[in-house]
Amino acid sequence: MRAVVFYDIGDVRYEENWPEPSPGPGEVKIATSWCGICGTDMEDYERGAVIPIDAPHPLSGQQAPIVIGHEFSGRVAELGEGVVGLEVGQRVAVECIRSCMTCYWCQRGEYSVCTSMVSIGQQEDGGCAEYFTAPAENVVPLPEQLGEDIAAMAEPLAVMVRAVRRGRVMVGDVVTIVGAGAIGLCGIGVARASGASRVIAVAHGGRRAEAAASVGATVVLDSREEGWRDTYLDLTNGLGSDVVIDAGGNPAAVHLAVELTKRQGRCVLNSVIDDDVPIPGLDVMLGEKEIVGSVGHRTEQEFKWALQLLADGRVNVEPIITDRIPLEDAVEEGFKRLRRDRDHIKILVTPRRDLLKQ
Repeated sequence: MRAVVFYDIGDVRYEENWPEPSPGPGEVKIATSWCGICGTDMEDYERGAVIPIDAPHPLSGQQAPIVIGHEFSGRVAELGEGVVGLEVGQRVAVECIRSCMTCYWCQRGEYSVCTSMVSIGQQEDGGCAEYFTAPAENVVPLPEQLGEDIAAMAEPLAVMVRAVRRGRVMVGDVVTIVGAGAIGLCGIGVARASGASRVIAVAHGGRRAEAAASVGATVVLDSREEGWRDTYLDLTNGLGSDVVIDAGGNPAAVHLAVELTKRQGRCVLNSVIDDDVPIPGLDVMLGEKEIVGSVGHRTEQEFKWALQLLADGRVNVEPIITDRIPLEDAVEEGFKRLRRDRDHIKILVTPRRDLLKQ
């Protein structure tokens, strides 16, 4: 089958004869409709992040080369032994996180912090291919009114469903999102749907700032412009925000997120950063600020909630999708294009040419 495969840092290839998977007991084989290229995929491509390269993952047993892609939708192609409740041809989205179910955290139901957690498409073969397999429990039928391309955005949206919940956003809160990549933009919509009275986006201008306004940001501030901090303080009555969510993906953004958090407010760290990050410790201590980590989704069905937010229109992700391309163009017009042109946000890939004509 055709697939996009991660071999090593800087080495992602389009393959035409990759082995087609078969579902094992309790698994579902899915014909991919759409698969998004995630910021974490780009981190792996550019410098290595979460895909195991030198040794197999302890739960999946896989290491590079791995079929990439963990934001996906598709149609059920085959059911493994013992699978019930799903039908061949059914339109579905897939929760990418698979937990060990045996560690201390899984036994408590805290699947997102499983010590051996697998993300399909990162620690085992994923969905940027004609077919992939997933545990039946991770496969969620789509609401009738939800398009398969939009459904592929449920995974990044679910990341922010969890981050907003971790930040305990309440009705009336002022929320600031630092960073306007796909994850940050999803956070704007989730914060609004959660009752935030005002959502401030801190971005670097350009297409991403325009998208931030389109998905519901009350105000978009360009952190490269002189005087933006004064504007921010005016907007928050000199106090800062009740909740600030870091989606910037770099140490400077983390530091900024902590600074913008009001006293006794909450700062949620949601970026994949593999470096030590300096935090203004005195500011945190004197302001009694909470710093909270957030990773992935799954606990208490955040993925299903994300699908529902998309289905009923409470969150609009269409402005985040900047292109839809065929599978064979995923390397040149996907990974390499995103690397050289940061004005693109989310590129969706499909192995089905017919979907590009719709």
